[in-house]
Amino acid sequence: MIEAGLSLQPQQVGHTVWPKTREIFPDEKALLLIERNENRPDYQGFHRYQTIFVLRNDALAKYMEDMGPAELFLASELDIPGGDPGKPRSEWQETVAALRDYADDFRQWLTMQQYQREIPNLIEGYHDQIDEEARIMRHQSHFGPFCKVERG
Repeated sequence: MIEAGLSLQPQQVGHTVWPKTREIFPDEKALLLIERNENRPDYQGFHRYQTIFVLRNDALAKYMEDMGPAELFLASELDIPGGDPGKPRSEWQETVAALRDYADDFRQWLTMQQYQREIPNLIEGYHDQIDEEARIMRHQSHFGPFCKVERG
């Protein structure tokens, strides 16, 4: 049993207020896992919250955990479905533990994608710099989709 749910949960204006649960079980079937950056209930900054929807007393209940300050997460917010709300719980495919594992893996993958976008290609940059210096020395103009340099 996982018993660390928030007693005071953030609530966005205009969104459905779901019944809350303070405990979930790793082998329990889950409908959906959501990770969102939301303002803390005391309005002291944004935190990343993990929300898991499970079935309690024949109705959906929301379990939330505070994952820490939002600026610690490079990965974007995510949603991971575990079942179809139109089908009975016995036909839902994923458990709480499986959804959490998927979320960890997906968050790590998104973070790596962000790092790969930020890493410049140093070899191409070096050759581009040599070409740019040669164009400047010859007073050549060059045109491209994002820039236009005319030298006289």
